[in-house]
Amino acid sequence: MELVNKRRCVIVGAAKIENSELLKKNIFYDDFVIGADAGYKALTNLGITPDLIVGDFDSCDTPEFDVEVIALNPIKDCTDMEFAVERAVEKGLSDILILGATGGRLDHTFANFALLGDFKQKGINITILDDYHKIYTLKDEAHNVQKNNRFLSVFALGGFAEVTLEGVFYPLNKYKLSPFQSMGVSNEITDTNAKITVTDGTLLVMEVSKEAF
Repeated sequence: MELVNKRRCVIVGAAKIENSELLKKNIFYDDFVIGADAGYKALTNLGITPDLIVGDFDSCDTPEFDVEVIALNPIKDCTDMEFAVERAVEKGLSDILILGATGGRLDHTFANFALLGDFKQKGINITILDDYHKIYTLKDEAHNVQKNNRFLSVFALGGFAEVTLEGVFYPLNKYKLSPFQSMGVSNEITDTNAKITVTDGTLLVMEVSKEAF
């Protein structure tokens, strides 16, 4: 396993990024940066050279850069994004931020949410960020969320999740949330911070900007 001396990994996917400031503000000099398929174009358009590019390049040209490029067979059992995450984990990176992972094709967006839950079971923390959403998973832990003009939505992922919500308009106390329920959508944070505690199962959390509508 090749180890890298970086504090986290940023993966940029092929979904269209409307606001380039999202990349500029969230990629730092000491990040290990991966361009997943056409995601490399968003990076290079801003003058950011990725450390690694992976993909089957079925929707764009195979890049020619002086960096490592892994060209995948389009006939495969995982998405380009999943392969990129696996490569990051192989390099010893357990804190991963994904940009360019929402919007466009809903099937790929849904698959990216599934990735968060899958890798959370392996101790890998992945966050998806776009202009209006911050999306991540919690498992057997407590987490505080600042108010910041955002809705708070939670969903059970992969089975029931026992969740407690405090500092919100609709609190919960060790409630067993089903993956087939929508009751976790659009909660209001009433205190300075909301507290989410997951005592069983895995929870998908979405912090949603009120400007998303």
